[in-house]
Amino acid sequence: MATFKLHFMASDHMVYDGEAESVSLMTTEGSIGILAHHSNLIMAVVPGIVEYVPAGEDAKAAGLDGKQVSVVSDGLLKVENNEVMILVDTAEHPAEIDEARARRAEEKAREDLKRANTNRDVALASAELSRAMSRIKASKHKHHL
Repeated sequence: MATFKLHFMASDHMVYDGEAESVSLMTTEGSIGILAHHSNLIMAVVPGIVEYVPAGEDAKAAGLDGKQVSVVSDGLLKVENNEVMILVDTAEHPAEIDEARARRAEEKAREDLKRANTNRDVALASAELSRAMSRIKASKHKHHL
């Protein structure tokens, strides 16, 4: 399968930097899947799950199907000249997620959403709720992802 260079970074660490076969994630325009030689674009990333398939030796190290999963906050996606860059504030592997903490964050975000008075408050609470729900979903399936 054809590959592309994937640079996947969180604000505090490099998630993955190498060749990849595919990547899929949520953007403000909806879900997007990227394969080699995708057209150039720049989009906003929304909180959710990023799935990518490393190529070559990285795929062997990743396991049987090679799929890697991270739960991310908001950020930016750039595709240009067969290189994909994903920049997000936070990225967590499902095994790193504390489900109880994620549930508390979900409850807090729901309360914040109820009390939101401005569009900004609604947007912030909605983003936190989305991130918490993604973390809960990933933590429940961490052994299957």
